[in-house]
Amino acid sequence: MNRPVIGLTCNELDKENLPKQFINEAYINSVIRAGGCPIILPITNDFDTIQAQAKMLDGLIVTGGIDVNPMIYNENPESLQGDSSLDRDYYEMRLLKYVCQKQIPILGICRGIQMLNVYFKGSLYQDLSYCKRSVLKHAQQEKRENPSHKIHIEKDSFLYKSLGDEAMVNSFHHQAIKDLAPNFKVSAKSSDGIIEAIEHESFPIYAVQFHPEAMSHKYGEMQAIFNEFLKNCEVK
Repeated sequence: MNRPVIGLTCNELDKENLPKQFINEAYINSVIRAGGCPIILPITNDFDTIQAQAKMLDGLIVTGGIDVNPMIYNENPESLQGDSSLDRDYYEMRLLKYVCQKQIPILGICRGIQMLNVYFKGSLYQDLSYCKRSVLKHAQQEKRENPSHKIHIEKDSFLYKSLGDEAMVNSFHHQAIKDLAPNFKVSAKSSDGIIEAIEHESFPIYAVQFHPEAMSHKYGEMQAIFNEFLKNCEVK
């Protein structure tokens, strides 16, 4: 049986002068359970390598991680902007260019929703305290597999197929979408108005602010997000 090849973007770690790239196993396991073949995509600035990576994919998951550098969306860093990596930002922007040209399905998770929104010319709150309104606690101190707050989901959305009209999700972010990118629609929000999921109006591009991969081994509806996504990923 041919399995769709799903690319997973990486995090970076430079400790004791030993640079590493890594990914949480939960992403890998979620893709395998959904019937996909996950491959880890190392960060590189080599254009030919990035193009070759894109050519082998049937789907792409833009994973979580540190903040997107505000330079990417033409803002100066504010005082509560967190750690960032321009190497990763530029790599993912270049990868997205090739993947979008080929109309390969994309799923963004946490940082991934933020990167997709920025790539398509949206902007971010560099910290939720800049929202100028009361917000929920979006950086939970519970285990990653446990839910933290409720989201409300639009009925005509990709996410509705897996979660219905509302769901309890986990939450590990201090940034969020401010200005939604053109040609995207909001598919879920939390009760404080923070955008929790988006999707493109014309192409198979979806993204969530929470971490379904951390919950998917325990909650079938979270695994269903990956199952539904892979239905869009045709084997070449």
